[in-house]
Formats: sequence, C-alpha cells, structure tokens
Amino acid sequence: MVSPARLSPNVSLPRRRSGRRSPASAVYCLVFLGTLFSLQPTTADGQSPAHSSRPANKRATLSWTALPDLPDELGVAGPFVGVHQQALIVAGGANFPRPVWENDKVWRDRIHVLTRTDNRYVWHDGGTLPQPIGYGSTISTADGIVCLGGNNGTATYDDVFLLQWDAAQQKARITAYPPLPLPCAYGAAARVGDTIYLAGGQQGTGLESAMTNFWSLDLAQRNNSDNFAWQQRTAWPGASRAFNLTVAQPRDGKDRVYVISGRRQEGQQTLFLRDTWEYTPATDRWQRRHDAPRCLMAGTAIGSKSGQIVVLGGADGSLFFQSDQLRDRHPGFIRDGLLYDTATDRWMPAGQLPRNQVTTQVVRWDGGMVVASGEVRPRVRSPQVWKFQLGDAASDALRK
Repeated sequence: MVSPARLSPNVSLPRRRSGRRSPASAVYCLVFLGTLFSLQPTTADGQSPAHSSRPANKRATLSWTALPDLPDELGVAGPFVGVHQQALIVAGGANFPRPVWENDKVWRDRIHVLTRTDNRYVWHDGGTLPQPIGYGSTISTADGIVCLGGNNGTATYDDVFLLQWDAAQQKARITAYPPLPLPCAYGAAARVGDTIYLAGGQQGTGLESAMTNFWSLDLAQRNNSDNFAWQQRTAWPGASRAFNLTVAQPRDGKDRVYVISGRRQEGQQTLFLRDTWEYTPATDRWQRRHDAPRCLMAGTAIGSKSGQIVVLGGADGSLFFQSDQLRDRHPGFIRDGLLYDTATDRWMPAGQLPRNQVTTQVVRWDGGMVVASGEVRPRVRSPQVWKFQLGDAASDALRK
C-alpha cells in the first residue's frame, strides 16, 4: 500500500463552481460476465493472465479478459481513468450505498492504482483526491493524467490537475494546471499531439446548462506561465450537449477531432443526439458527417490506425424515462458496439459487448484497451475492469 497523495503547494481546490444539490437514490452492484463480439475479419489471439473469453471460430472477434476488480465492491461511475508510469489509475467517481433505491449518491475521493509485474496484478492505495469528485474528463500524457472539471453533486468545477503515479515511492502526486474557462462536467476530451481539446458538458448540475464549448490547452506551453492557458476555439455549428463522445482520429493525413452524440435539454424535453461533427485543427473548421445509427450518450470510444473509431456502447435513451418504474428489472444499456469509418463516413455494427459500461473511459494499457468500472444500468455500477484485444490485423490497427 502507498501513503496518501501529496498536494503540490500550488493546488487550490475547490475553485470556481456552479450548481445545487439534486436528490439521488441507492444502487447495488451488478457483476457481469465476459463474452465476445464481432468487429472485422481477423483472427483473435487474446492473452489471459486472468480470465479470458476466446472465440470458437476465426471470424471477426474481440477477446475479453477480466482484470482484478476495482477495490470498491460497488464500483464507481464517472471516475478519472488514465495511464501513467505503466500503471492504470482510477480515481474519484460516484456510487450509491446499499440498500438499493434508498440512499443518495455519494461522491468518492479514493485513488486506485493497478500495476502489473509479469502475470501478477496488484491494486495499490494511491491516497485521495483533494475532494470527492467525478464526471470530469481525463487525458493520459507522459507527464501524468490530466483531470478536467467534474462535479460533486452540489457544485460543478473548473479545476484541472495533473495526477501522477510515482512508481519508485509508490505515491500519487497532484499538481494544479490552468483552470477551465467555465465549470464543466459530463464533457469529453481528446488529445492531438501536445494539444488537449475539451468539448461539451454541463456548467451546472442540470442538463439545461449544457454548453456548446470547445476549448484547447497546449501542453507544450506548460513551462511558460504566460501562454499556458485554455483557449476558446470555434465550436461546432450544432446544438449544445453533454454526455457526448470526443475522439481524436486522423483522416487523409490530417489531424481531426470528432464530437459525437450526447444529450441536451429543450424546455421540458430531453433530446438524445446522434449527430457527428468533424473538426480540423489546421483550418479551425467543422464539417457535419453522417449521424450515428443511435444515440451514444455517455459511451466510451477510441481511435485506431485503421481510420476507424471504435465505440463501446453508450446509452441510446430507449428506457431513459422508465428507470424509476423498472428499477431492478432494467435490462441495462444496449450492448451493441459500433465502428465509424472516417474515410468512408460510414457507421457499421461491431457486434455485442459483454456488458455496456457507460460514464467511464477506455484507455490503452497492458497490451490492450481497458474499460474500468462504470455504470451498467441506472444507479448500478460494476467494480469489474475489462481488457480487450483484437486479433491480427485488427489488433495492429488499434495499436498506436
């Protein structure tokens, strides 16, 4: 175990915030079983130091491996998830204490760190964040994971901080970065080279505060205090949103950033969005692309060398207004993965996921793509951590 995280002297949390308390209910943890789903013609060869599902044929498949559960039996939604010093970091987030449907949501501050030596995985106690917080965005860098915004149920924050894992000292360290232009939660970020882009999100606790925000931070300026600040970029021409996907994926040899789906509020009406927008940093211009086949709000997505964006589920809104009636009978979020081919502007099915974990993030770690914890149906989180690998050509395509 490690000692608690150290705060850099220049950390000042909490900062500017916005919001008010909203009621929540309790939850219990649903543990799910791994399976396989189709992607593109290739041969699966997943490795499994823990548990692995392997395909029975050589068709397009993903191989799933269960890594050790998060050391929180309830799991969390909205954690900061990233990789630093070859360690997987899962920090903060929120869950509902048992009994189910009788308790308010609780925000967490614990930092969990997973390392691997040979075939042995170990969770370390990384201490705590400066405060309980979740539902921000995260970008992994060589310096550490950059954590952006978030909320705690009563307030939404503009804080940005660098979370590092000191492997030698077995300690987590936190350093303040320039704050966001406005408080922001439920947005999504992507990185192109040294530049972080943050799109979408709520300024307050309600969806009516969703923004049309597109901000950038040049990490190359981190040693230049005069220039190390967030810039407001030209926003996409579409509607404001939160719970969107934001993915960096080159096309035609040029860097691009995609803002996809999400949801927004118009008066008393909740709108589930399917639109796809492509941003070209070199020209500071947006282009409308083909809509996703369904809403993908709160989903996880990652780019690939093949030019495809892999979308691991996301909620489609089909049972959004029935959660209180269904409660424990809710079947969970739709389990269909998707591919978006940026070159052909075409959406394609990618088969079924073992379980659709939303309001979390997917990162590259341990030779595969890792999804840590998250929400598996309304008010229900899972502590499980999954790694997936693609076979042969498909696996090579996703490795950057």
